[in-house]
Amino acid sequence: MGLLGVFLVTLLFLGPAESETDIFDLSDALAGPETPQGAQERERCADDARDVVFLIDGSSSMRPAEFSQLKTFLALAMKSFPENTLFSLLQYSHRFEEHFDFRTFQRNRDPSRLLVPVRQLGGTTHTASGIRKAVRESFAASKGARNTAKKFLIVVTDGEKTGDSLEYAVVVGEADRAGVTRFAIGVGLAFLSTTAQRELHAIASHPVTEHIIKVRHFTDLRGIETQLKEKICASHGVTAPKPTTTPDSCPSSHSDSQVMLKLERVLSSLDQIRTKLDMMAAREGKCSQGSHP
Repeated sequence: MGLLGVFLVTLLFLGPAESETDIFDLSDALAGPETPQGAQERERCADDARDVVFLIDGSSSMRPAEFSQLKTFLALAMKSFPENTLFSLLQYSHRFEEHFDFRTFQRNRDPSRLLVPVRQLGGTTHTASGIRKAVRESFAASKGARNTAKKFLIVVTDGEKTGDSLEYAVVVGEADRAGVTRFAIGVGLAFLSTTAQRELHAIASHPVTEHIIKVRHFTDLRGIETQLKEKICASHGVTAPKPTTTPDSCPSSHSDSQVMLKLERVLSSLDQIRTKLDMMAAREGKCSQGSHP
């Protein structure tokens, strides 16, 4: 394999080394007072109760600088929502780490303080398992989730799941039953692949066109926080399936009786025709007998 191959395999499974300081200083991106435009955008979003879980990919396919750009996107997104929206952050690879839950966010709403300590996990990409963990654990009342709040799960990934035997159909059905609306954000050139795009479609709530965002580079995440906020603010959450209604039996029975009546008339007409044919046959028989000497 060679020394380079050994190094790359080691990096894949161990992930990037942690450092004392973040590569990208979040305070640079978040510095400065809120602009009038930002305040107007916040006002355009109704201050409904929303519980939003960010489920972010921390696998080794993502470079440390890209992971820092992802953190900046999260910080800007959290700042753009009104007061009654709470956030939680869960990172996944083949391991999982909850960085803060809704209760922690209520005590400390400063994105910089919450996100600067977050370090990339590294490893493979267990996206389906991450979704199941978020649905089952992150929206629990013990984590500060509210019964009256709409539930949203924002999955941010840079490619297809790897090494995860759990199927999306299983976890998506569980999320639907739990009333969790899912948005899928695909980052990178991997999503030029049809297979990777299918995964985004499998993750996202319906209609998928309203619940998927794709960008080619991590730098392009800057600016889509407004697009994501608008989609979430416009969403009414997961609606319960409409109960199946039993069709009205009256029109059906009325229709059936009309059919039966017509059928009886047809049968009656056939009987009359048969009787006439029998009479004609009898007459012909008599005539043929009378004609013999």
